[in-house]
Amino acid sequence: MKRFFYHFLILLTFLLVSCQKEELEPQITPQTNDSKIDTVSIYGKYLLLSGKMYVDNMETYQKTVYNHFDNTKQTSSLRYGGSYYPIEDLIQNVTTWEIIQPPTIPGYGEFILNDDQKDPYGFNITRSNWTIIEHPLTHSYGITQKMGGSAKPLSGYLISKADSTVMFRIHNGTANINGYNCRYFSELKFKKLK
Repeated sequence: MKRFFYHFLILLTFLLVSCQKEELEPQITPQTNDSKIDTVSIYGKYLLLSGKMYVDNMETYQKTVYNHFDNTKQTSSLRYGGSYYPIEDLIQNVTTWEIIQPPTIPGYGEFILNDDQKDPYGFNITRSNWTIIEHPLTHSYGITQKMGGSAKPLSGYLISKADSTVMFRIHNGTANINGYNCRYFSELKFKKLK
């Protein structure tokens, strides 16, 4: 019995010491030259200008950055390997997002993709989190499920108040890429239209 207890204690110690928690994504802080950070309301309509996908190989620790668009490519996807849902399709200078403020915070507003006001997504906002979700009225009033029941956490920061550009980070995902376990996310630059 004593021997079992010592083996159990060694195993428990090994498990507690070897489990290291790791943050899945780095924090982004806006670059600014003065101590006052400008702000802009998240609510409104945005046009997609550019974007990058950041891939982190969890086995080799190699980090790779891919441009969503270039001179010969104006379409891309939030998902590595191609889109499953329309919200993951990206078309440079065409894709629009509109975020409609909820009546209260925390609460549910609406997220309108490419001016489709008849079939919106939901937009859940709390004091510290923004999430694109299935609309709370999915399956009623002609609103359909569009993300397979999943959600897309969203964060963002202001790039330039003068030209109303913002950067949104969206779609944290994992995938097997060339036989390696990888995680990825996209940063998309938008111009606020209204």
